[in-house]
Amino acid sequence: MKTILVLSILFCTIALPALGALDDADLNQIRLIVKEEIKPIKEDIAVLKIEVASLSGRVSGIEKMMTWLMVLIVVAVGLPQIIIAWGSRKDRSLEKQIEVLSQEIEALKQQKIVQP
Repeated sequence: MKTILVLSILFCTIALPALGALDDADLNQIRLIVKEEIKPIKEDIAVLKIEVASLSGRVSGIEKMMTWLMVLIVVAVGLPQIIIAWGSRKDRSLEKQIEVLSQEIEALKQQKIVQP
């Protein structure tokens, strides 16, 4: 029993360093496996890059449309206000002219009344 125990311990101590060592052939096999596993991922990344590029083009197109839409809204809202403001300014100037003319008429009426 002692011999079996001693031989078991001996074989385990001999086998331990051999299990943990990797040589160049093992490393090359690992590299090949990793390369094979990475190929589909690289292809997926390339497809995703193309999709992102097309989406960024669409987004820039949408941004341009939004800019034009905002300009259109500003014009649609602002133009009537400008017209109303311009019209009210014109109305005020006409009211001032009417007031001046009415004062002149009153002055002329008083002169006519004073000098018949």
